[in-house]
Amino acid sequence: MRVLMVTTPLPTSVRPGSMAPAARQFASMLTVGVEVEILEVKGIKGLKYLQCQPRLSTLAASVDLIHAHYGYCGWLARSQFRKPVVVSFMGDDLLGTPDVAGRASLFSKIVVQLDRWFAHTTDAVIVKSAEMAKIVAPVKAHIIPNGVDLETFQPTNADEARAQLGLDAHKRYVLFPGRPSEPRKGFALAQAVMAKVSTLLAQPLELLTLWGVAPDRVPLYMNACNAMLLTSFWEGSPNVVKEAMACNTPVVSVAVGDVPELLAAVEGCTVCPRDVDVLADTLVKMLNTATRSAGRSALKRKGLDLCSTAQKIKAVYQDVLGRSA
Repeated sequence: MRVLMVTTPLPTSVRPGSMAPAARQFASMLTVGVEVEILEVKGIKGLKYLQCQPRLSTLAASVDLIHAHYGYCGWLARSQFRKPVVVSFMGDDLLGTPDVAGRASLFSKIVVQLDRWFAHTTDAVIVKSAEMAKIVAPVKAHIIPNGVDLETFQPTNADEARAQLGLDAHKRYVLFPGRPSEPRKGFALAQAVMAKVSTLLAQPLELLTLWGVAPDRVPLYMNACNAMLLTSFWEGSPNVVKEAMACNTPVVSVAVGDVPELLAAVEGCTVCPRDVDVLADTLVKMLNTATRSAGRSALKRKGLDLCSTAQKIKAVYQDVLGRSA
């Protein structure tokens, strides 16, 4: 089976980005017998989708199926009407893009409605959470969050990780997973929480932002930090939470996306209301306990490793190709 992955640009060591989990998932498909071609949609802003058409046509000729990642990439892939198309909606393409107050912009609302319509035209839909599946209903959606590379993300010595990052061995660090300037990530809330925590603790404390970091260095940040704080307005199935779990890094999060399900009954991880005082008090207790979480064993129980996820995706492909035949 040969599959063409149509995707936004994948990260490199000199150009980090948010698609590292997808890149790892693409590579994992080989372990279940799926050959993968990749088309990264890049070029002049506003024209790049048109620029990619010739390359798409060439690559599509030699594959059995096209798997598009993000709604826009799906629209592009659907132009190859002779090939079955699977689309993976990734998050804001169905949830919208919020401003700093958590309100979806008008443009993103229009995109969401277009993607809901587009879901009816594809051969299969994959989403990251039950919340997203409800949005495309009555179209049946397969809920398949990205898996985690348990070889790359695993617990290591915190002091060694800090030394490699040049961090203070005696300071407490909290990880903020995202770009502070992106409204969806709710950085203002994280700052308010950290300000409250700083008044409650007598030891030095610092918020580290996980953005612009090369993919192979992300596990260092996970292991160097005492905890992770997630304050996003909207998420699908945030891979940073699963990666932190794989490293046994404690997580404090608001109830967003599938995080409540991911962290349910996981020792050392807590889901809180979007409230500064509650989040701060919870984080203080976690930092004072100074223990790692039981996230890795929970992740394995839930079958959220790369190979298990690859098997689920392959099953979708087989179903689509069976129906197409």
